[in-house]
Amino acid sequence: MSTPDPIPSLAVKDHPQRLALHNEVHARPPIPLWSNERIVSQALTLDSLSRLEHISWIEQASAAFPPLQKSIQQQSIRVLRLSDEPSRILLKWEMHGEFLVITLFAQQKDAAHIESRSDLLVRVNTLLTRNGLTSLQDLGGQRLVAIDLVLEEATSDLDAFEIAKRFNDNTLLGSVITSNQNAQLWTDLQMDNEGFVCMLIRGRKMGSRQAGRAVQRLIDIENYRMMALLAFPSAKSMAEPLRNAEMELAKVSEKIAAAQKQETIDITVDAQLLGDVSALAARVEGWISANGLRFTAAEAYHELVKGALNELHESVILGVQTLGTFMERRFEPAMRTCRWTVRRLHDLSDRISRTSHILKTRIEFVNESQQQALLESMDRRAKLQLRLQQTVEGLSVIVMTYYATGLLQYVAKGLHSRGVSLDPDLVGLISVPTIAVGLLWFLSRRQRKQRLL
Repeated sequence: MSTPDPIPSLAVKDHPQRLALHNEVHARPPIPLWSNERIVSQALTLDSLSRLEHISWIEQASAAFPPLQKSIQQQSIRVLRLSDEPSRILLKWEMHGEFLVITLFAQQKDAAHIESRSDLLVRVNTLLTRNGLTSLQDLGGQRLVAIDLVLEEATSDLDAFEIAKRFNDNTLLGSVITSNQNAQLWTDLQMDNEGFVCMLIRGRKMGSRQAGRAVQRLIDIENYRMMALLAFPSAKSMAEPLRNAEMELAKVSEKIAAAQKQETIDITVDAQLLGDVSALAARVEGWISANGLRFTAAEAYHELVKGALNELHESVILGVQTLGTFMERRFEPAMRTCRWTVRRLHDLSDRISRTSHILKTRIEFVNESQQQALLESMDRRAKLQLRLQQTVEGLSVIVMTYYATGLLQYVAKGLHSRGVSLDPDLVGLISVPTIAVGLLWFLSRRQRKQRLL
């Protein structure tokens, strides 16, 4: 029996980035979660040293604990199994561009016996230190987000009054979520005494992937919401400086308008105004450079929040405000303030550029007028010098003719006294026009040569 020929490969050589780009769509798969799970997630902002500390920590943790799935282990995302069934604990480590998210997933016995958050953190830190790792609270970074989310099996739907008891009777946000509309989301978006925002998802027969996606969307919403709001203090602090800068530019524009009405242009005034505008432009460009990245990041995070909210597929619970509606009324105004600040900055920069262009045009006009006046003055001087030169040359012809005629008469008189038949007066008469014409011819020829040069 003959061996079939191997099928030749169509690709000669893969692109060096092919594998990384292909795996990008699988970079953040949801962790399969069943009902009765406690999820504790914290997002930390990092400096360069704490970032290196966390990277070193996760490398040690990856060597101490087995990964959940090798297929999703990447440089920026790790999912480790800290303990096995029936009390399985997973640790998810996500390194983002500006922040780090550490999330714990703890499987619970049933909805009636949900482990407390403090007990869970103690149990996790014990597992870490037992394997020679630093506990979570001793790692570097500044906490920006802390979420305590309970995913529980619902035997029946509870109304807002009953759920509010689990949130210290605070005003609740709630909705029916997921594409199958088989789960309820409840939260007050308030921080408790330990700085955690508590959330509750109660569902019936939720699929593991469906539950994982719902939990991940809620974590993303809170993380991206807070990261977007980092730009809000900058936007508020710039309101007064921007107003002052706009008034300063308005005053400069009024001075330019007043200067335009004057018949003469004072270049010193325009130069002073141009200096003021240049200083204002430098100040505004400094604001844009200092805050541009933060505002751009806020816009990107805002889009991520809206996308995650859409993926929740919220439906209204009668008498309860949904999370999406709450964000629309409370979060959107802050983002609009940031966008308006960015717009004011760029509009002010454009207006300063136009004002600077007007002043430069006025100064260039004055310079050109002065240059034109200087050229006209030089032209007048050249004409006067030419006339003076022509006058001097005319006098020179007369003087040289006089002296040359006198010399010829002296020569004629000497020759006449020696017996030469030569009338001195006749010599003088003939020499005057001859010498004058000769000198005029010589001078005109020299002027013509000078013009050619």
